[in-house]
Amino acid sequence: MVPAPHPSPATPDAADSRARLLSAALRLFAENGFAKTSIRQIAEAAGANTALISYYFGDKKGLYNAAYAEPLGGPLQADAGPDGNSLDIFLEQFLTGFMRPLDMGDQVELCMRLHFREMLDPTGLWQQELDSEIKPLHSTLIRLLCQAVGAPAPDDDIHRLALAISALPLQYYAHRDLIQQMAPQLLNDPECLQATTRRLIDFAHHLIAGETRRRQAPAGDAP
Repeated sequence: MVPAPHPSPATPDAADSRARLLSAALRLFAENGFAKTSIRQIAEAAGANTALISYYFGDKKGLYNAAYAEPLGGPLQADAGPDGNSLDIFLEQFLTGFMRPLDMGDQVELCMRLHFREMLDPTGLWQQELDSEIKPLHSTLIRLLCQAVGAPAPDDDIHRLALAISALPLQYYAHRDLIQQMAPQLLNDPECLQATTRRLIDFAHHLIAGETRRRQAPAGDAP
């Protein structure tokens, strides 16, 4: 018997097979971790042949990398405009990109679990994300905040301000269960989620304005 050929990557069947493998991998890796999840388990959960994992992802590590990054839409990206000095553009892109995955519904829960598991039982992917994505974004934010508040160089309060801004969207991930009980519309209504993102951008600007006023206060008056 001649085995059926693999579906072409451009066909609907191929897209469905790849999506099912990715979905099964996300769930199993989030539940069991990389080491305790086998290719066979993923293929069985997806109703697919193990050969398709090699076909679409190369190997188990390639599938893990895809399950870690792809459901969230890829790396978080933000720039500072054409001249590289626009804090407004950076904050809008940064906070909008951070909040966007929340419209994925329950799947975002699995993504969070996988990311936390990677931090606790690292395969190297978390460190790679730190080096290639998180640190550069933080460095850009630090530079723009120094310009905004008139700081000649980063100090502890600039880092505190940057971390406070980054924490604004993180609360919607960390407290997702509480939000679903207390104010579910904040996560479940797309228009409400967009409004929340706009408010976070406003809140970030208010934090920056407050730090600017604190630094400009006469000596002895600043808290």
